[in-house]
Amino acid sequence: MDRQKKTKMGQPLDKSLWKMLENIVDNLKNKRLADVFRFVSFYPSETYGPHKHLRIEINYVKKGNCILHLDNESVNFSEGDIMIITSDVNHLFEAGSEGATLLQLEFLPEVFSHFNLNTEMDKDSPTSVFLFSEENRLIKIVNNVRIMRSVQRIVNEMEMKKQFYQYLVIMYYAELLILIYRYMNESYLPICTNDSLKRAIAYIRHNYSSEININDVACETGISVRYVRKLFSQYLNISPLDYLNQIRINKSIELLRNTELSIKEICFQCGFHSPQYFSHIFKMQVGKSPSEIAK
Repeated sequence: MDRQKKTKMGQPLDKSLWKMLENIVDNLKNKRLADVFRFVSFYPSETYGPHKHLRIEINYVKKGNCILHLDNESVNFSEGDIMIITSDVNHLFEAGSEGATLLQLEFLPEVFSHFNLNTEMDKDSPTSVFLFSEENRLIKIVNNVRIMRSVQRIVNEMEMKKQFYQYLVIMYYAELLILIYRYMNESYLPICTNDSLKRAIAYIRHNYSSEININDVACETGISVRYVRKLFSQYLNISPLDYLNQIRINKSIELLRNTELSIKEICFQCGFHSPQYFSHIFKMQVGKSPSEIAK
């Protein structure tokens, strides 16, 4: 009796999921799951653009480095970085002095719109509008293995086109969107936040792997050390050092779970000066040792 109930209950769920995936694919214009999905290499200092397009563009820098020029700013990207360029943003790509190899994925915004995650989020959250926001027209993601792998899976399925690949691609897009939302929630502050604090946080997030300290943050931000401490305390209820360590620990957890790097390699890659100090801070924040997380 129980077994029959489980079977009857299970079938509609399976059919419902399958039907949902079919509907998403069928409702896409011309069933375009992606317009660009490839690895592409640029020779040193090669440029492309300027141009803009409706498509959302995601590039993972597999090798080398590059600069993305917008109308009023230029942003550097190094090996391992990810750039997300939103719709209708005018941009010019320039390869670095050693060239650059990118994993590229471009797709129409309607792909993400089918998931309707915004309905579950606070309307005042910056993540709820980030794909169409002037504030977040270019998103730089540093050292996020999970987002890179999600993009790689989409590209692989689009290239191989094995049976039912469309449905896997849709599910990978859902995963990608959730990971980007999560990153935005962890990394971005509301638009109304103090500009000096935003610059300080951006500096920390982009340089956490280096030996930086509060003096460096203050100098880069153009304010005093005392004011840096005040801003972090007032807006985040945390010290600049604790915030820096928090960023480093979050990155180390990601590397522990998603790479084959040793704990010592991860320690130095995340900006800690010794494995002993890394383990001490890690256990304070996580409650477990790095080796326990790596299992």
